[in-house]
Amino acid sequence: MLSPSSVPELAKLLGFLGNEQRLNILKAITHDEKFAREISEEVGISRPLVNIYLKQFEKAGLVTGTNRVAEEPPYLKRYYRAVPFELVVNLDLIRKLGED
Repeated sequence: MLSPSSVPELAKLLGFLGNEQRLNILKAITHDEKFAREISEEVGISRPLVNIYLKQFEKAGLVTGTNRVAEEPPYLKRYYRAVPFELVVNLDLIRKLGED
């Protein structure tokens, strides 16, 4: 379960997840791992933007990436899968958050 510890942390997380493109990327990799080109084609956004978002997801711990060697170019592909998480936002959580 995600547990932000401050109001700014929660706001940043909600802002990050509140983007339709990012949510579509997460949706695309909830059941099957895929590489950036597959995700890009599925969600209809550019591969460079998908790569930027995937790196942000990895940094936030919401996605894991695994490098694999392929027999065809590109020979090294990074496959991504969403990490199961739960985010509960309610008044109790908000009340307990620090201000930082």
